[in-house]
Amino acid sequence: MKSTDCCSICSKQTDDGIYLLRIYICSSCENEMIHTSTEDPKYKFYIEQMNKAHRAIIYS
Repeated sequence: MKSTDCCSICSKQTDDGIYLLRIYICSSCENEMIHTSTEDPKYKFYIEQMNKAHRAIIYS
């Protein structure tokens, strides 16, 4: 049985994604991020979500 994780971008619970620098990204968001042009307004949204998630990590 797989565990589900919460995507740092869309906040959906999934069991299909990756961890990037300890930040979980579902496969749907990963795919969309990869195919989004830097000129697209969604690109800035993804950058902001990654920054929020990265800042939320507590380093020990």
